[in-house]
Amino acid sequence: MNLKRCLLFVLWCPAAATVFAQHTLQRVDIQVVLCQDGSASVMEVRQVQVGDEGTEGFITFNNMGDIEVRDLQVYDENDSCYVVEDEWNVHRSRKQKRCRCGYNRTPQGVELCWGLGDAGNRTYEIHYTLTKLVKAYEDYDGFNHSFYEAANSPAQEARVEFCLENDSLTRANAAIWTFGYYGYKRLEDGVCEAATDEAMRDGDAIIVLLQLNKGVLNPTVRKEESFAETVKRTALEGSDYNLEDAGLEGNASYQFGSDILPEEEKPDGVAITIVSVVVGIIVLAFAAAKRDERKKKQKRKLLTERFNQLMGGMGLDDLPYYRNLPINGNLLMSGATMNAVKTLARKGDSIEEIVVQFGLQQLYNAFILRMFYKNNIQLRHGEVNGRREKLFYINEPVDPGEGDDVTKLLTIDNWSGPELSRYDTMGISMQMNAKKQFKGYVNDAGIEYQLQKLLYESAGEDHLLQPNELKAHVVDNPLAWRSLATILNLLTAKTIDEKNLRGEDVQQVVGFWRYLKDFSLVAERHIEETGLWREYLVFAAFYGIAEQVRKDMKKVAPDVARLNELVKPEDLIRDIEPLADAIASTILFAHSYVTPEERKQIAKLRESSGSSYSRSSGGSGRSSYSGGGGHSGGGGSGFR
Repeated sequence: MNLKRCLLFVLWCPAAATVFAQHTLQRVDIQVVLCQDGSASVMEVRQVQVGDEGTEGFITFNNMGDIEVRDLQVYDENDSCYVVEDEWNVHRSRKQKRCRCGYNRTPQGVELCWGLGDAGNRTYEIHYTLTKLVKAYEDYDGFNHSFYEAANSPAQEARVEFCLENDSLTRANAAIWTFGYYGYKRLEDGVCEAATDEAMRDGDAIIVLLQLNKGVLNPTVRKEESFAETVKRTALEGSDYNLEDAGLEGNASYQFGSDILPEEEKPDGVAITIVSVVVGIIVLAFAAAKRDERKKKQKRKLLTERFNQLMGGMGLDDLPYYRNLPINGNLLMSGATMNAVKTLARKGDSIEEIVVQFGLQQLYNAFILRMFYKNNIQLRHGEVNGRREKLFYINEPVDPGEGDDVTKLLTIDNWSGPELSRYDTMGISMQMNAKKQFKGYVNDAGIEYQLQKLLYESAGEDHLLQPNELKAHVVDNPLAWRSLATILNLLTAKTIDEKNLRGEDVQQVVGFWRYLKDFSLVAERHIEETGLWREYLVFAAFYGIAEQVRKDMKKVAPDVARLNELVKPEDLIRDIEPLADAIASTILFAHSYVTPEERKQIAKLRESSGSSYSRSSGGSGRSSYSGGGGHSGGGGSGFR
């Protein structure tokens, strides 16, 4: 019987290998967009040589904890949108699964499945959401997750790219370590990237440990523990990264019992000495841990007291609505104050969460909308390559003159720790030069003027900004706009030092945010000044809730015609989004632009400081094949 089973197994193996060999995964590109709440929007593009055997492709998600996989969508190279099934039946023919996809739930997790369809060169685009991927820890936010695991038909090439929904990833706010494959990792130009440089084998994986500074995102899941000492240490142990460079010093581990010989086998006093040393180490470690915990509790207590003081002793739901524009209508000060309050609330103990979006995209939306209401930008129609297009007419900007800079109150002293390498000092130098260049213009009037100037110079002699003109202008003149890009990133990346916060400002900003959020419930009907309605919408765009507030205004306005004048055309906010998006992408390009001379300088600094430091401390460099322990996700993907 055993011989028969062995023969059957030997006969089956080549057949199974033939089925798997029928399909070749030539390349997998995974793009991960990290959202403010810690979820991730993922798109996988899989280029496959599909054979005649098998019926479906699949991606397995095991060991997910509280992470959910949802919002599945699949497209192919013909832009066919596959029908989504909540309960996928694997026991169907290839024809029955054609243009269909779904969730196959297993005891270990879930599989995303899709029908293979016709044989030949195929491209499958798989979209899904990972909820609660990024979690908030006491020291950092981040995750350790396996994004691709090779099973049958391993990828010949694989690449995973990460970016933020409303901002850019830099060495100043992020660090990355990767495991499980032969290749490299990169952290520059606003993105993180992990990619192979040779074909993958069964069992290989792309496991990514991403560490984010506090305040970059606002994850909904919070852990009362250290990211560095739990997630990060577990992942890096056993890898070939340098733990000291990674900020994990004192890596010694002690094995109790097995190294202690019976007393009769040792010279007199040895056992007592070893026990004394071990007990001493335990006592010291316990005392240090207790001391650190007391310090953390004391710090949280002080932050909580400061938060309560700034809020006038009132809880979030008790704080009165503020109906006027906060801080005299100052957008940048309001945004910096809101960021500071969010950070203070997150670091404190048992404080209600303030959920509000505020980043570069919201900043652009608000300023562009304000320029529209001032008629500094006008929406027009014109012919572009024989087609009627919406174009933006840009009026010549008027220099407002110097004013008080917001940056005087922003924290700029957090460039320290193991994440900072010597060549990051170039970024600090760029920031300081930008502040000097724009002195007196880092305020609402100055930023509005500089943005309008950017659009005006891009539009050319006819003042009509056509598609791609903005991008072409910045690509041709990246250094002219790099300092502005640096300032804009500074405005959303930094907060007001909590010592500089004023209770009056905090209560105005938070009260006004609550007022806008609950606008339809408050049902204000006595506001008669159109300009105030418009500024309400500007601030709503700043807080990422413009569409909701516009709809609420229509419900409660006493005169719908007057409101239609305000927001006409009806989809004005949607009309300006392409312009705001174009600004976001071009500003990111300018912010990340490095001259050839600067690249040489950075290369020299990297050589002098050692490439292994950059790699081990979370910068660019080779991946580690070993390590990655404690990750979520994984389970394989392939065809069957």
